[in-house]
Amino acid sequence: MFRNIIFLLIGFLLGAPAHAAKNSPSIVQDINFNLGLHTEFYNAVQNDDSGGLRKLDFAPTIGIGLVIPSFYSWNMLPEFNWVLPKTYEDSHIMVNTFMYRFDMGYDALDWLRLRVGTSIMHMNQQGKGGSTKANNGNGTSTFYYPSENRSSLNNTLDFGLETLIDKYAVRLQTYTYSVFKKEQRQISYTLFFTYYWEK
Repeated sequence: MFRNIIFLLIGFLLGAPAHAAKNSPSIVQDINFNLGLHTEFYNAVQNDDSGGLRKLDFAPTIGIGLVIPSFYSWNMLPEFNWVLPKTYEDSHIMVNTFMYRFDMGYDALDWLRLRVGTSIMHMNQQGKGGSTKANNGNGTSTFYYPSENRSSLNNTLDFGLETLIDKYAVRLQTYTYSVFKKEQRQISYTLFFTYYWEK
Protein backbone atom coordinates (compact mmCIF):
# COMPACT_ATOMS: atom_id res chain seq x y z
CA MET A 1 0.00 0.00 0.00
CA PHE A 2 2.74 2.48 0.97
CA ARG A 3 4.66 1.56 -2.15
CA ASN A 4 1.65 2.46 -4.30
CA ILE A 5 1.34 5.83 -2.54
CA ILE A 6 5.01 6.54 -3.17
CA PHE A 7 4.77 5.65 -6.86
CA LEU A 8 1.66 7.82 -7.17
CA LEU A 9 3.44 10.80 -5.62
CA ILE A 10 6.53 10.32 -7.81
CA GLY A 11 4.32 10.09 -10.89
CA PHE A 12 2.52 13.28 -9.92
CA LEU A 13 5.73 15.21 -9.29
CA LEU A 14 7.35 14.04 -12.52
CA GLY A 15 4.27 14.12 -14.69
CA ALA A 16 2.54 17.30 -13.60
CA PRO A 17 4.82 19.77 -15.42
CA ALA A 18 4.45 17.91 -18.72
CA HIS A 19 0.69 17.53 -18.26
CA ALA A 20 0.32 21.19 -17.41
CA ALA A 21 2.37 22.34 -20.38
CA LYS A 22 0.31 20.21 -22.74
CA ASN A 23 -3.18 20.97 -21.44
CA SER A 24 -3.17 24.22 -19.47
CA PRO A 25 0.04 26.21 -19.04
CA SER A 26 -1.49 28.15 -16.15
CA ILE A 27 -1.82 25.11 -13.82
CA VAL A 28 1.83 25.13 -12.72
CA GLN A 29 3.08 28.60 -11.88
CA ASP A 30 6.67 27.76 -10.87
CA ILE A 31 9.06 24.83 -10.65
CA ASN A 32 11.43 25.08 -7.70
CA PHE A 33 14.82 23.52 -7.06
CA ASN A 34 15.96 22.99 -3.45
CA LEU A 35 19.43 22.74 -1.96
CA GLY A 36 19.89 22.44 1.79
CA LEU A 37 20.93 20.64 4.96
CA HIS A 38 18.80 18.13 6.87
CA THR A 39 18.99 17.52 10.62
CA GLU A 40 17.27 14.34 11.74
CA PHE A 41 15.76 14.07 15.25
CA TYR A 42 16.82 17.42 16.69
CA ASN A 43 18.13 17.27 20.28
CA ALA A 44 17.41 13.52 20.55
CA VAL A 45 20.52 11.77 19.15
CA GLN A 46 23.82 11.64 21.04
CA ASN A 47 26.64 12.81 18.81
CA ASP A 48 29.71 12.78 21.07
CA ASP A 49 31.27 10.83 23.95
CA SER A 50 30.32 13.47 26.52
CA GLY A 51 26.59 13.04 25.93
CA GLY A 52 26.02 16.03 23.66
CA LEU A 53 22.84 15.92 21.59
CA ARG A 54 22.58 16.70 17.88
CA LYS A 55 21.41 20.25 17.08
CA LEU A 56 22.65 20.62 13.49
CA ASP A 57 23.68 17.98 10.98
CA PHE A 58 25.44 18.68 7.69
CA ALA A 59 23.44 16.21 5.59
CA PRO A 60 23.20 17.66 2.03
CA THR A 61 19.68 17.58 0.59
CA ILE A 62 18.45 18.29 -2.94
CA GLY A 63 14.91 18.46 -4.31
CA ILE A 64 12.39 19.62 -6.86
CA GLY A 65 8.85 20.89 -6.43
CA LEU A 66 5.92 22.72 -7.99
CA VAL A 67 3.89 25.82 -7.19
CA ILE A 68 0.24 25.37 -8.19
CA PRO A 69 -2.02 28.36 -7.44
CA SER A 70 -5.12 27.33 -5.51
CA PHE A 71 -7.37 30.03 -4.01
CA TYR A 72 -6.86 33.54 -2.63
CA SER A 73 -3.24 33.62 -1.41
CA TRP A 74 -2.89 29.83 -1.07
CA ASN A 75 -0.75 27.56 -3.25
CA MET A 76 -0.37 23.78 -3.48
CA LEU A 77 3.31 22.88 -3.07
CA PRO A 78 4.12 19.22 -3.84
CA GLU A 79 7.82 18.34 -3.84
CA PHE A 80 10.34 15.52 -3.69
CA ASN A 81 13.57 15.83 -1.67
CA TRP A 82 16.50 13.46 -1.29
CA VAL A 83 18.91 13.50 1.65
CA LEU A 84 22.09 12.34 -0.07
CA PRO A 85 23.56 9.03 1.16
CA LYS A 86 25.27 9.07 4.55
CA THR A 87 27.65 6.44 5.84
CA TYR A 88 28.14 5.35 9.45
CA GLU A 89 30.46 3.07 11.37
CA ASP A 90 33.40 3.37 8.95
CA SER A 91 31.14 2.92 5.88
CA HIS A 92 29.59 -0.34 7.15
CA ILE A 93 26.13 1.26 7.00
CA MET A 94 24.73 3.56 4.31
CA VAL A 95 21.43 5.45 4.73
CA ASN A 96 19.29 7.18 2.08
CA THR A 97 16.27 9.31 2.99
CA PHE A 98 13.60 10.27 0.45
CA MET A 99 10.86 12.82 1.21
CA TYR A 100 7.58 12.72 -0.70
CA ARG A 101 5.97 15.97 0.42
CA PHE A 102 2.80 18.01 0.03
CA ASP A 103 2.39 21.48 1.55
CA MET A 104 -0.22 24.18 1.34
CA GLY A 105 1.47 27.58 1.32
CA TYR A 106 -0.06 30.89 2.35
CA ASP A 107 1.56 34.07 1.05
CA ALA A 108 1.14 36.26 4.11
CA LEU A 109 3.28 39.03 2.57
CA ASP A 110 5.04 39.56 -0.77
CA TRP A 111 8.19 38.20 0.83
CA LEU A 112 6.79 35.73 3.38
CA ARG A 113 5.20 32.31 2.81
CA LEU A 114 3.82 30.11 5.60
CA ARG A 115 3.63 26.38 4.95
CA VAL A 116 1.71 23.48 6.49
CA GLY A 117 1.61 19.96 5.12
CA THR A 118 2.63 16.34 5.39
CA SER A 119 5.38 14.03 4.20
CA ILE A 120 6.02 10.37 3.65
CA MET A 121 9.59 9.77 4.80
CA HIS A 122 11.20 6.76 3.16
CA MET A 123 14.44 5.72 4.86
CA ASN A 124 16.55 3.00 3.26
CA GLN A 125 19.44 1.42 5.17
CA GLN A 126 22.02 -0.79 3.48
CA GLY A 127 24.38 -2.81 5.65
CA LYS A 128 27.63 -4.44 4.56
CA GLY A 129 27.89 -6.75 7.55
CA GLY A 130 30.93 -7.28 9.73
CA SER A 131 31.58 -6.59 13.40
CA THR A 132 33.48 -4.34 15.77
CA LYS A 133 34.60 -4.42 19.38
CA ALA A 134 33.42 -1.54 21.56
CA ASN A 135 33.25 -0.55 25.21
CA ASN A 136 30.11 -1.85 26.94
CA GLY A 137 30.68 -0.09 30.28
CA ASN A 138 32.46 -2.97 32.05
CA GLY A 139 34.78 -4.11 29.30
CA THR A 140 34.42 -4.75 25.58
CA SER A 141 31.84 -6.61 23.54
CA THR A 142 31.48 -7.57 19.92
CA PHE A 143 28.77 -5.65 18.07
CA TYR A 144 27.55 -6.76 14.64
CA TYR A 145 26.66 -4.55 11.70
CA PRO A 146 23.52 -5.30 9.65
CA SER A 147 24.12 -7.23 6.45
CA GLU A 148 20.86 -6.55 4.67
CA ASN A 149 18.81 -3.83 3.02
CA ARG A 150 15.95 -2.44 5.16
CA SER A 151 13.38 0.31 4.50
CA SER A 152 10.96 2.18 6.72
CA LEU A 153 8.11 4.60 6.00
CA ASN A 154 6.90 7.35 8.33
CA ASN A 155 4.21 10.00 7.97
CA THR A 156 5.02 13.46 9.38
CA LEU A 157 3.22 16.72 10.12
CA ASP A 158 5.19 19.59 8.59
CA PHE A 159 5.47 23.34 9.11
CA GLY A 160 7.61 25.78 7.17
CA LEU A 161 8.56 29.45 7.11
CA GLU A 162 9.91 30.79 3.82
CA THR A 163 11.32 34.20 2.91
CA LEU A 164 11.00 35.09 -0.78
CA ILE A 165 13.43 37.41 -2.57
CA ASP A 166 12.67 37.70 -6.29
CA LYS A 167 13.27 34.16 -7.70
CA TYR A 168 15.06 32.92 -4.61
CA ALA A 169 13.95 31.80 -1.16
CA VAL A 170 15.33 30.65 2.18
CA ARG A 171 13.20 28.19 4.14
CA LEU A 172 13.09 26.48 7.53
CA GLN A 173 10.98 23.31 7.24
CA THR A 174 10.16 21.08 10.22
CA TYR A 175 8.89 17.48 10.22
CA THR A 176 7.17 16.05 13.29
CA TYR A 177 7.12 12.26 13.70
CA SER A 178 4.51 10.45 15.85
CA VAL A 179 2.48 13.61 16.46
CA PHE A 180 -0.05 11.88 18.72
CA LYS A 181 2.45 9.81 20.76
CA LYS A 182 4.32 12.11 23.12
CA GLU A 183 6.85 9.48 24.20
CA GLN A 184 7.80 8.75 20.57
CA ARG A 185 7.52 12.26 19.11
CA GLN A 186 10.61 13.52 17.29
CA ILE A 187 11.28 16.64 15.23
CA SER A 188 13.60 16.90 12.25
CA TYR A 189 14.24 20.00 10.17
CA THR A 190 15.72 21.19 6.90
CA LEU A 191 17.29 24.51 5.98
CA PHE A 192 16.64 25.12 2.27
CA PHE A 193 17.92 27.55 -0.32
CA THR A 194 15.44 27.53 -3.23
CA TYR A 195 15.41 28.80 -6.79
CA TYR A 196 11.99 29.34 -8.41
CA TRP A 197 11.83 28.95 -12.17
CA GLU A 198 8.73 30.63 -13.56
CA LYS A 199 7.04 28.70 -16.41
